[in-house]
Amino acid sequence: MNIEAQRTQTPLYLQVAHRLERQIISGERAVGSLLPPEAELAQQLGVSRHTVRQAIAQLRKKGMLVARKGVGTRVEAARTDWRERFRNNSRDDLFEFANESEFFIRVKERREMRGKLATEIGCRPGRRLIYMAGPRHFIGEPLPFCWNEVFLDPIAWEVVEDLQVQRTSLFQQIEQRTGERIEEIQQEIRAVEIPDEICEGLNRPRGTIGLRITRRYLASGGRLMEYAVQTSPADSFAYRTNLSAE
Repeated sequence: MNIEAQRTQTPLYLQVAHRLERQIISGERAVGSLLPPEAELAQQLGVSRHTVRQAIAQLRKKGMLVARKGVGTRVEAARTDWRERFRNNSRDDLFEFANESEFFIRVKERREMRGKLATEIGCRPGRRLIYMAGPRHFIGEPLPFCWNEVFLDPIAWEVVEDLQVQRTSLFQQIEQRTGERIEEIQQEIRAVEIPDEICEGLNRPRGTIGLRITRRYLASGGRLMEYAVQTSPADSFAYRTNLSAE
């Protein structure tokens, strides 16, 4: 299918980047091989040369392509190393956390952001986001250790539409399926008295004290792709960081 004909909110150059990425991962475009010249690739994909140039730049950022003057653009790697995108351990921790636990989605709907909620999330009032909520369990454990709430850009609907249990990193799936790239993750941790409705969902008494961890996942230009809230009773979760002297 000509990419121009696809009906999506994802920018065209990201659609092209995502398609090329799938071809590289599948081996259709092998590691070590050269991409066709820009004009030829644009004709193959049914897009402009400018769009192809933007898509290639996106994959060069991921380390999947490398451009050599006088040689061309070569396929460098079949997979991006997610862990090398950030210079501290926080992103690794998020992957481990997602892979060792299960998010059971009890609520999934579109919500309009207003008032304090819009301010907290950092989006304009009136913006409609995908909202999901439910308990998270460590795999094999019957009791939840936290309550998760997630607010997503509507572009992620194809990722979560049929999702009932989340067992992998959600923001990684969004990157892979939409072509969007998470450039920054902002995290904040606060001690809180857990709201009554969340206590009920976690089978905890009212007034339980816990940790509230919020994370903003920002794409290029500071655009919010995901806002996640994790609320954990104090006795069920610990956050550990290793600091090294330089």
